[in-house]
Amino acid sequence: MRRPPVLLLVSMLMLAAACTDSGGGDTPAADPTTPPEATTEPTEPASGEVPVATGKLAGVTVTEGSGPGPKVEIAAPFSVAETTAQVLAEGDGRAIEEGDQVTVAYVLANGGSGTVLDSTYEREQPQVFQMQDGGILPGLYAGLLGQTAGSRVALAVPPAAAFGPEGSPQFGVQPNETLVFVLDIEGVTDLPEMAEGQPRAAPDDLPRLRVDASGEPQRFVAEGDEPAELKEVVAAPIIVGDGPRVQPGQTLTVHYLGQLYPDGEVFDESWSTGQPFGFQLGTNGVIPGWDQGLDGQRVGSRVVLAIPSDLAYGEAGQPPAIGPNADLIFSVDILAAG
Repeated sequence: MRRPPVLLLVSMLMLAAACTDSGGGDTPAADPTTPPEATTEPTEPASGEVPVATGKLAGVTVTEGSGPGPKVEIAAPFSVAETTAQVLAEGDGRAIEEGDQVTVAYVLANGGSGTVLDSTYEREQPQVFQMQDGGILPGLYAGLLGQTAGSRVALAVPPAAAFGPEGSPQFGVQPNETLVFVLDIEGVTDLPEMAEGQPRAAPDDLPRLRVDASGEPQRFVAEGDEPAELKEVVAAPIIVGDGPRVQPGQTLTVHYLGQLYPDGEVFDESWSTGQPFGFQLGTNGVIPGWDQGLDGQRVGSRVVLAIPSDLAYGEAGQPPAIGPNADLIFSVDILAAG
């Protein structure tokens, strides 16, 4: 499934989480040149044994820029020995806890070079992710845990809680480089694990969704009637939530499973990662069949989307998993919208 560019950050952070030992402590960054000022005070470890210091980040300047979002200037090369959070403006909203859905706008910069790597402000599309220890970058988890909605936080993450000695050149991060985030925490909500609502039978000519004992989708199986020939998007809620109807422009948080129609290979799913997928509805951030089929569905629903190829990946497909002119079928749990 096509994802908007902003979600490259989550992919990057989850890759780092998978490659980083979140159970061990931070180690000093290579040749730190601009450590936090001496006023920083260590706090209790937040992500496993990842310690977090609080205080001013000397060498990081945040001002209101002339363009969208804050202007972040770094006296490069900049590095820290431990994850360090500076609250630039404290919000009065809910504090972030394990398992929460968190919505942020951010600027991400490379401390080593001072280069801005990514900014959601320029795209006017916030980032949504689930606060899960081991599911995102350890330093990001540690630095955000306990911060409140409405806050602006500057966060410096050392290599040991990011990409370490390997770096991640494809994302612009060289070995042993510190990452610097400036984040506006726009929302913090309790996120259900899956769809919750009233069951409803799917149309007879759609494949049946198999789930495990916990209710987690596993795959679609064609049985009974001849599968429908897809000429348009078929959107069939099989669990109907009691939340509000979603609208274009909202940021949706979903769990999903995608499969070749009618019962081919499962080519993508979010369940095994533990991280729901966030995107903005109606902005071409996902395939057209998603924008069409999810518009107007209720939060809390599980929706089966059967999508013809011309509203998915068309003649080009998405090799190797999705061939040319492939029809697709999805199970989508709408967990939140905002």
